[in-house]
Amino acid sequence: MSGGVNRNAIEARRVRDLARALAQPAQVEPITSQLMKVTDRSTIDGTNFRYLYSVRRAQVGPSSSYTPAETSFTLTEYALSVSELSNAGSTVSYGIVKSTIPAGFAPKPIPTGTYVLCVPHRLTDGTLIWLIVNTQAVDGVCE
Repeated sequence: MSGGVNRNAIEARRVRDLARALAQPAQVEPITSQLMKVTDRSTIDGTNFRYLYSVRRAQVGPSSSYTPAETSFTLTEYALSVSELSNAGSTVSYGIVKSTIPAGFAPKPIPTGTYVLCVPHRLTDGTLIWLIVNTQAVDGVCE
């Protein structure tokens, strides 16, 4: 009779452990910041110098030159520049007043081929998009 009690106790423990495991969310690798390469861009709002960037994951090589390169077999993903999110109305690039920018100068998009640091973010509809951590450049030629 004691053999049956032990089997029942073992079975009850297995059922309890299984129930606990099923109640816990699946363990997945967290998405963290990534080195990305800007591969393309499209204008979202030309008046406010805002762009949607196409990016691909990259890694820095192990050689002494530490040359970055796109990761093989990665999908193109989309990113927004954090500094461009603030561009609206009279200011751009973290508070630069548009009217005080010298003639011949303007806020510039991130050039294609540039390596950037991106962090994951969810849009209000739940879609994953990457945010580029940067400061938007203002460049040009004096007129």
